[in-house]
Amino acid sequence: MSSNELIDRKYYSLYIGNLSADIRRKELCQYLEHFGQVDECQLFEANHRRWTCFAFILMRTPDSINQLMSTRPHFLDNRRLYIKRALPDQCSNKIEHFLTSENVLIQFKNSENQEINEPDFNEENIRNYFQTYGNILNLYLLKNNRCVIEYSDYDSVDCIILDSPHYFNSHELHIDKYYSTEQLKQLDRMFIHNHELPLPGAGEDDEHVGQFLHSRRYLNMRIRLLNDSILSVKISNEIKLETIHRGFLLTINRRKELLEQIKELNKQCQILHEKNQTIKENNQNRFQFNNKLEKIYQQQIHDEQNKQNEWREKIELLQEQS
Repeated sequence: MSSNELIDRKYYSLYIGNLSADIRRKELCQYLEHFGQVDECQLFEANHRRWTCFAFILMRTPDSINQLMSTRPHFLDNRRLYIKRALPDQCSNKIEHFLTSENVLIQFKNSENQEINEPDFNEENIRNYFQTYGNILNLYLLKNNRCVIEYSDYDSVDCIILDSPHYFNSHELHIDKYYSTEQLKQLDRMFIHNHELPLPGAGEDDEHVGQFLHSRRYLNMRIRLLNDSILSVKISNEIKLETIHRGFLLTINRRKELLEQIKELNKQCQILHEKNQTIKENNQNRFQFNNKLEKIYQQQIHDEQNKQNEWREKIELLQEQS
């Protein structure tokens, strides 16, 4: 298969898990054909090495995949199907067949071996590029030019990985799914408590179980889980520190804003106090002026009354003389 064919196929492939043990290939294809033509359907039945039935699907067009992903959840035989885009081997590992993640870890490729100074690697530029893949809930900038982006849908993360490689200012980015420690513990329990690990009661003898526990396949699986757990704890701690740092900065900025607001309020209170003092003085002056006017008016009224009394007396005197 040519590299172009491989690149094309990765946008047409689908992984479906949690299928019923009684499912038939024809039944599954009939359901999927409601969303587009099915070119290939590889159905893997459950057995002593697999605890569930799953399938790899190749659709005729990428639009069919997009429609299937956008209309989740899907149900068949009263079971909710686990549907995700099938990632090629070069950008996938076995763990991604079992778990999905809404979080993606982004860093510069080979950044561990060389220090890359990229001042444009900031939240605004990262968000502008990666928000085209879906709704971003949180974005955490970490040390050494790394970041973790949390999406509202795990399909956004798969689409980012499918579109790899990604470049930032000519630097290639290394993209990985980020799994929480709780997700990795869940996967570890799945391997221990289900048929991925053969048990004597399932038709396997002690020697077979021992061989499996010491097999390269099982050890590689455990090593990968351990490494992923270590990385998850490390990233989780960095995210917590970043969250605390953000909260601290927000508290500091909020305190500065409050102090500025208090300062501004004090200024306004001082202005109001001065205005109030001016109004008080004006009122006092008006009161004094009104009192003065009142006394003048009373004196004028008194003088007028005296004049009227004098004129009255004169008139009476004239009347008596006449």
